[in-house]
Amino acid sequence: MAVATEGDLIAERYKLVRKVGSGAMGTVWQARDQLLRRDVAVKELLVRTGMTELETDEGRNRAMREARLAARLHHPNVISIYDVVEYEGRPCLIMEYLPSKSLADLIAEHGVLPVGTVARIGAQIASALAAAHTAGIVHRDVKPANVLLTGDNVAKLTDFGISRADGDATVTAAGLLAGTPAYLPPEVAQGEDATFASDVYSLGAMLYAAVEGQPPFGTNDNAVALLHRIATEEVPPPEHAVPLTATLVWMLRRDPKHRPEAKEVQDALGALAETMPAEMPAPAPVPVDEPTVVASPEPPDRRRFVAVALVVGAVVVAIAVVVYALNQPQPSVTAGGPSTSSTAASTTARTSTTTPAPTSTTPSATTTTTTTTTATSAAPPPPDVATQLTSAITDYYKLMPGNLTEGWRRLTAAYQQRTAGGFAGYQQFWGQIASVDLSNMSATPPGTVVVTISYHYKNGTNPVERTTFGLVQEDGIWKIASSVVGT
Repeated sequence: MAVATEGDLIAERYKLVRKVGSGAMGTVWQARDQLLRRDVAVKELLVRTGMTELETDEGRNRAMREARLAARLHHPNVISIYDVVEYEGRPCLIMEYLPSKSLADLIAEHGVLPVGTVARIGAQIASALAAAHTAGIVHRDVKPANVLLTGDNVAKLTDFGISRADGDATVTAAGLLAGTPAYLPPEVAQGEDATFASDVYSLGAMLYAAVEGQPPFGTNDNAVALLHRIATEEVPPPEHAVPLTATLVWMLRRDPKHRPEAKEVQDALGALAETMPAEMPAPAPVPVDEPTVVASPEPPDRRRFVAVALVVGAVVVAIAVVVYALNQPQPSVTAGGPSTSSTAASTTARTSTTTPAPTSTTPSATTTTTTTTTATSAAPPPPDVATQLTSAITDYYKLMPGNLTEGWRRLTAAYQQRTAGGFAGYQQFWGQIASVDLSNMSATPPGTVVVTISYHYKNGTNPVERTTFGLVQEDGIWKIASSVVGT
């Protein structure tokens, strides 16, 4: 069986110009459509010596499946397929030719990419997945090598070869193993079927690799060991992803039911990208112990100084917050954005609080009140500290989601950035919430509140979490400085 070479004419129409890529399943050529006089890409299935009949059939099935499913999608961020032909008994896909580099190439060249760039790429691929999911298609192999990037910052998703659509017969094990283990979600690593939520996880793992330099569990050559880690371990917290951290945490939830839909990811990343200036990929890999700093109007030296200061004072806290977030069953936004606790919102937060009276060991403002009275009336004593703390949490939730500006003011600056993920992440989170109930609230001075929060998401989910808040006084009011979700 002849091997295709440069200059060959495929199906008496497509002349091979040059080889542009190859993989385990085939070779991709740049070709010239002699009839329409345009450049196309030809993806040629390779039938290697020693391949079994089953493997050969699976390869053909992959090609036909890719053609059939891609033909159902007409989206600016999906590579188009024009035709399927045969050459020397092998199927060839005739595809849109896109002068580009893959995201895998870009990561290999630069080590890590700027967060703004990653957000823009992610928003486009999330849009492509949203269209695929609407059409009933699960891609099942979202990874950097399957994302093509043009010089004008357009990202396109390709390779639907192991995709699955509603009504398809089950894809064989051989087809599934063509997927890349490093980007597989836990449920697939454990042998479950891939779903739309699986694509979202894989997209999250891909974006994680773009900002961290490698996928969540590395790229161990031992596929079995890598699958075991994915199936059993928690995702290590990203170190360079702020302000993308919150959305990544949400996408990388272990429980598929608690991940966002692709459209929600598109909206979140799109909103984030709009707040950030256009960036080019970093010219060199960023050292592991330095965070990726988002471009800002500040001079470079100022940004470098701020980054170092943040590392010294904040990275340990940020990592702890994200570790908690990754272990929780729902996107966490305690008080302010996708963070360590899901904060639900209601214009009139329904609260049922049980705040114990201060004990003899609890400081109380009334025990130190001076006797400055008049003959006719006494000034009312200020509320004790415990009451102030519970009122601060109750009042905060009453602001949501109708008054984000005031709610934002009631978070410390560190919490706004490290936990809420910036104002864009804060807005994105509260857009999902219908209402919230608070119950079983207690406070312990000088600044701790524990409360049970029942969240009512617009998508119908209603998680309940026991959350511990840390509050501090700033600018004359109590502000939320930390939050941790318990059981």
